[in-house]
Amino acid sequence: MSNADIEAERDVLAYPAGATGLPLVGLTIGTDGYWSARFWQRDGRQMRRHWCEKVRVVGSQVYKIYPNDNITPPPPRKEVLKRTFDTWGRESQNTIARLKVGIVGLGSVGCIVAEAIARIGISQVTLIDPDRVEEHNLDRLLYGTARDIGKLKVDLAAEAMRRHATAGRIKITAFPLSIHDETAYKAALDCDILFSCVDRPVPRDVLNYIAQAHLIPVIDGGVAVETDRRQDRLSSAHWRAHIVTLYHQCLRCNGQYNSSMVVMELDGSLDDPSYISNLPPEERGGNQNVFPFSLGVAGMEVNLMLRYLLAADWWPLVRQQDYQFVTAETRIINSECHPSCSFRQRHAQGDAENPPYLIRTPPESWWRTVRQRIVRFFDKVSWKS
Repeated sequence: MSNADIEAERDVLAYPAGATGLPLVGLTIGTDGYWSARFWQRDGRQMRRHWCEKVRVVGSQVYKIYPNDNITPPPPRKEVLKRTFDTWGRESQNTIARLKVGIVGLGSVGCIVAEAIARIGISQVTLIDPDRVEEHNLDRLLYGTARDIGKLKVDLAAEAMRRHATAGRIKITAFPLSIHDETAYKAALDCDILFSCVDRPVPRDVLNYIAQAHLIPVIDGGVAVETDRRQDRLSSAHWRAHIVTLYHQCLRCNGQYNSSMVVMELDGSLDDPSYISNLPPEERGGNQNVFPFSLGVAGMEVNLMLRYLLAADWWPLVRQQDYQFVTAETRIINSECHPSCSFRQRHAQGDAENPPYLIRTPPESWWRTVRQRIVRFFDKVSWKS
């Protein structure tokens, strides 16, 4: 900042802003196009400047991240990442390595995404999933074995990521909670980019709010499989991945869920066998999937994130990729939100447009989870000794 910039913010603007009880945010763009940002907050009689860790610029074509090198210095080039640095260059890898990535859902797709994130040198990861490993997960769960049945999926993924990480130090924060739990929701808002690896309407609705109101890009994907029960064979399958921002079609408009499905999940109808049996076949949904299909959609999601970060100005616009297994075709779909989409009114509204059904975890429940983890840790230490 020049002296004129400092005087303008600290001496002219900061005090009127302080009178409102709100901090002042200052933004500067350098001659090289690099953005920096800081908060001015009152400290007694003085206004103190607090530099931001990074500035994020969400665009339709490319997602630009401008880290503050003084707060988060770029990682040194390491031999273990030689091929990664050589593939997309030092500048791009320095940006990728300093991302804070959130993965919502650590099932068959989420665990593969987590493995890729660990391997490319990302050092800050948030994992969100309330579920535990069950026997029927083992044919699709990358890290799962029979000995892991009953473990929290976030714990299993975190353990594997720490073993396989190529970053010098990797910080993984795991939340064994649903994304519409307020604690997990706030953790997601602290991420630079989110992977949606869920198959339920409520999590997708929450992630839609985050992408549209809070301007945090979401990379969503899913697998659809149809089986011919009479012939006992695969009928069709396709998987797709898409970027969700205010410039891209939202999750509701691209058909990933609808409002009635959200209501059904919240009131329990979506899990009521008697209710589901009365639905038309096309509305019942299904859980068919296999590891190779999960691998396909996870690869799509990760590569779509990389493309959004690395895109050059002349690259064509990509919004949704849809792979048809039977015809072996990948389709590029560039639809926009419907004119009547309510999420258009939520663009960049921040906390004014949070989901109305967020739940608050009682402090005693959160402490109980932490206490159980501590007990398990010391049990392992005692067993090893």
